Amino acid sequence: MTALRRAVTVPTVMALEVLILLLAPLLLVAAALVAAGTRSTRPVRSTALIVAYAGIELATLGRLLRGEELDWDAVLRDVLARAYTAVQAILDVQLVLEEGSATRGQLTGGHGLLVLARHCGPGDSLFIAWLLVVHYRLRLRAVLKSVLRLEPTLDLASDHLPLCFVAPRGERARRRIHDLAAAMSPGDALLLFPEGGNFSQARWRRAVSSLSMTGAYDAARLALRRTHTLPPHRGGAAAALLGAPKADVLVLAHTGFAADGRDRPWWRLPVHRKLLVRTILVPAATVPRDREMLAIWLDRTWSRVDDWVRSHSGDMTAEPFSPS
Repeated sequence: MTALRRAVTVPTVMALEVLILLLAPLLLVAAALVAAGTRSTRPVRSTALIVAYAGIELATLGRLLRGEELDWDAVLRDVLARAYTAVQAILDVQLVLEEGSATRGQLTGGHGLLVLARHCGPGDSLFIAWLLVVHYRLRLRAVLKSVLRLEPTLDLASDHLPLCFVAPRGERARRRIHDLAAAMSPGDALLLFPEGGNFSQARWRRAVSSLSMTGAYDAARLALRRTHTLPPHRGGAAAALLGAPKADVLVLAHTGFAADGRDRPWWRLPVHRKLLVRTILVPAATVPRDREMLAIWLDRTWSRVDDWVRSHSGDMTAEPFSPS
């Protein structure tokens, strides 16, 4: 199945991206004409972003297909740095780390790190990965939806990096997350998105309704009060926390790119915006490892994430930073 999938996705994507690069001058001219008519820079920015993405992905696919003996963590750091620089230059968007967030020195010891991150809007995963890998200098492990195997760069990278593709809410998925967490060593960071998907108003309403229909009225009332986040799925987070009982936890909240800190249309690229991020280090000794207590802890933690997002939406007072 893997060979068949790659036989389709890899050449198809590579051919498309070669075509994009060959036609880049014409595409940019056409985008400029549209921009002049609409008095918006977004057509040009969108086209430039597509061209930059095609260039970065083609170069990365070439390295992956050659199968050279490389430091793949360094390769990932280089790709994320190039992608972040391209997005920053084309869209004028930046990551801003709130004062008081965890420092690099605080995250290098211990027995690995479990990162529980908010998920809101297309593109935030890139910024979160950049923060962990480039700024914090951690070795990334990530739990991703199985559908992302259709993205050939991620698919091929999983041969060299600890990427875990899982179907939602399955016992097999929880076992794989448990094993991935258990294999961590100092300097490793396992990234999970407990909400299971990008926040949207429609998903939020469905989640509240689903909890009510299944008789989980207390959880439904809690989810109704949390208007900027989705209810966290406990299975994956619990599997990771139980798999790595000595690992510290990094809670990562961010404002997203929408003005109200919630969702935005996927096709409307953010321009002249900043992603405000808060990271909080929670020592392993303070995180319960009992399943019932873990559920309570995760709900309380996500309530605090929701409070932070609500209170910081539109707060761009901090200055952006560059990786040292």
